[in-house]
Amino acid sequence: MLVFAFILLLVYTMSPKAQESYKPMMQEKFFLTSDGTKIHYLIGGTGPRTLVFVPGWLMPAEIFQMQLNHFVKTYRVISFSPRSQGKSDIYLGKNLAQKRAQDIHELLQETQAKNITLIGWSLGVLETLDYVSRYGTHGLQSLVLIDNSIGEGTPPVAQKKSAAIQTTEQFNQYTKDFIAAIFHQPISTELLQMIEHSTLRLAHKPAQAFAILKKPYPREYYRETIYALQIPVWYAVTPRYTEQATLFHRKYSHGQMKIYEKNAGHALFIDQAEDFNRDLENFLKALN
Repeated sequence: MLVFAFILLLVYTMSPKAQESYKPMMQEKFFLTSDGTKIHYLIGGTGPRTLVFVPGWLMPAEIFQMQLNHFVKTYRVISFSPRSQGKSDIYLGKNLAQKRAQDIHELLQETQAKNITLIGWSLGVLETLDYVSRYGTHGLQSLVLIDNSIGEGTPPVAQKKSAAIQTTEQFNQYTKDFIAAIFHQPISTELLQMIEHSTLRLAHKPAQAFAILKKPYPREYYRETIYALQIPVWYAVTPRYTEQATLFHRKYSHGQMKIYEKNAGHALFIDQAEDFNRDLENFLKALN
């Protein structure tokens, strides 16, 4: 009893920030895809609705830890590491776009997910929309798309050519700069280490890492996929996507959007976690 009382006292006398890190339990699991690739995912919580998080390029499932810790209290939550990311198997085959959409499909089957809100960030936006285009909206209640193009408005300016990055050293520097650029606020050492480990798994195969980004579709593919839907979609972005968000909100009757303008980088759900979680909660409650 004395030990139990001491633990309770410790928890209740923590600072608010320390209490926030007192995390609900998440299970770490793996499953084998139909082509034998081992996929890592985190799962926890209960409830009639399932939130499924799809991370961006080279990122691990844990990138959404602030959302998992928050929403596991009231929803069933799942986040996974796509092939070659996080703790999932490295995959060096072809047809990445098709296979990565298929991995989402097989994850939902493996976890028997129902009443799903599919939440994609960055490259995960494109892969979420590719999944919907290929497999439809059966079992989906809504989509959340975070900070990537959806094929609307003015085409973006071409970025740095990845072909120039050919060595492990060049790739290491590229990913270091990439990680630094996506955050506007400090992150924990633990999360930074997990992200760095995940992004460097293909450092010895830079061309294979960049191949993940190559999708065999015109940008209109994603726009047309969205406007063919009949489910609620929330588009959460930073100011560089203002034009696309405005057009989306005007054209799509089931759409909502939010522009995070202050102290939010590409990983806005981490930089502005409290605001993002509140806004997502409000979006989810409106679905009832």
